[in-house]
Amino acid sequence: IGVKNLPAAPIYLQPGEKPEFPTPSGKIELYSRALQEAGFDPLPRYVPHPEPPEGYYRLIYGRSPAHTFTRTTNNPLLTQLVPDNELWVHPDTARQWRLKTGEYTQLRNQDGVGCLPIRIKVTQRVRPDCVYMVHGFGNTQKQLTRSFRKGASDTSLITRSAVDPIMGGTAFRGNFVTFEKAEAPNG
Repeated sequence: IGVKNLPAAPIYLQPGEKPEFPTPSGKIELYSRALQEAGFDPLPRYVPHPEPPEGYYRLIYGRSPAHTFTRTTNNPLLTQLVPDNELWVHPDTARQWRLKTGEYTQLRNQDGVGCLPIRIKVTQRVRPDCVYMVHGFGNTQKQLTRSFRKGASDTSLITRSAVDPIMGGTAFRGNFVTFEKAEAPNG
């Protein structure tokens, strides 16, 4: 419809104004009869997330300021800035596995699925029980000439997910990886 003009209503509560929430009581409800009637816990209950098996590390991934998902990893200008991804490994973990910055490793997840080799970056910017990589690399399409086989794909290592039964949100951080020796990939 083009531009939609909304009424100029205040978006914040005014001083002294009482908030009202879309609940039966109009208040924040920690105990929800609606959830109870739907067969769920009426009071939020902590459920611990899965922990990595011995010798495995939680796979964490994120974005690069230079790239938008996989779409831009073949862009000539952006590829000059960030040509591939690195695997961030905590110094304690690196010592345990004898890994060094600049070396390559291959990751294998808890279900035996591997990925292309990835360059290691030893850094304190990740927890010892996790490894981190930028999303969008590890392309296997030959038509993507600048990004073909550059870096590793976090997506290929994500074989497990969890779905929140109430709101349907998905979680992919329950995947764990271990290290295998790897040579530098051939361009």
